Amino acid sequence: MITLENITKTYGGKTQVHALKGISLAIEDGEIFGIIGKSGAGKSTLVRCINMLEKPTSGKVIIDDKELTAMNDSQLRAERKNIGMIFQHFNLLSSRTVFDNIAFPLELIGASKEGIQKKVADLLELVGLTDRQFNYPSQLSGGQKQRVGIARALASDPKILLCDEATSALDPQTTKSILELLKDINKRMGITIIIITHEMAVVKAICNRVAVIEGGVIKEEGRVVDVFTNPTSQTMKDFVKSVINMELPEGVAKMGVTDQPAPDRDMLVRLRFKGAVTNDPVVASIVRKFDVNVSVLYGNIDYIQDEPFGYLIIVIIGDMELQAKAFQYIKKLPIGSEVLGYVPRNN
Repeated sequence: MITLENITKTYGGKTQVHALKGISLAIEDGEIFGIIGKSGAGKSTLVRCINMLEKPTSGKVIIDDKELTAMNDSQLRAERKNIGMIFQHFNLLSSRTVFDNIAFPLELIGASKEGIQKKVADLLELVGLTDRQFNYPSQLSGGQKQRVGIARALASDPKILLCDEATSALDPQTTKSILELLKDINKRMGITIIIITHEMAVVKAICNRVAVIEGGVIKEEGRVVDVFTNPTSQTMKDFVKSVINMELPEGVAKMGVTDQPAPDRDMLVRLRFKGAVTNDPVVASIVRKFDVNVSVLYGNIDYIQDEPFGYLIIVIIGDMELQAKAFQYIKKLPIGSEVLGYVPRNN
């Protein structure tokens, strides 16, 4: 368990910059936890506070009941063996081969040659680079370099793996392969993985839970599917828009949407689904229970890991009172819903 208690981080003297403003988080053993935010939000500072590369100005970092913020330098060095880290720009040693880059942390702790040979061989197989062990970083693609970085981070058998924008320098296909590797490592080894990113697609693909950081403050957190389908912060709303279109279709926007009901207007509603309810016949139920018609203008169903979620934009067509009753029925269902406005009725 990783527990952050009211972490603050302030830089500077007279002109102070408050990078973190009272961050509290609890991250469970073995989960993949995402921390997402825009540039300058404080996410990289936060991850560096977890392994104490940055010492918090105040607050506590507690890992497995050990308070890192109360440790001296030698105690911290020993504890950091349990925390691996991979970076956006790989940070490989250009004068060392793939094998020697992975071996480097083992050499620092005085491991035997035999022990290093076996450990590195196992890690090369894990990340799929056995045939590249004698190459130098300049001979590798970006994805291969990151695989070396992952193997090096795992050399000390850490319990926690911190990933600071680990896929930001990679193309989408390579990013997908790296994320699949991280998921496999998490499943095989039970390592807790913390993903720092500004890419919603990364969170959607790999994370169990996510925290949204904005201006050094956690704005919201929870299961990815919950935060994704019902974002409350502007930051998350912006990120969700980057991977799924929740805007009104252009043709609908041109229909003359207003915010006031009228006898000659019909109710425009957006529905949000997740989990098993995604398969429920909601539209059919509305039509069956009320003397209204329903027109589906836009719909989308996707998956976060194995959990389905979806959006529908519908028009409830009928008498104003029946429209209102139908929407009140919708509000009682285990789905998200909102009235987007009212559109002219097509006679």
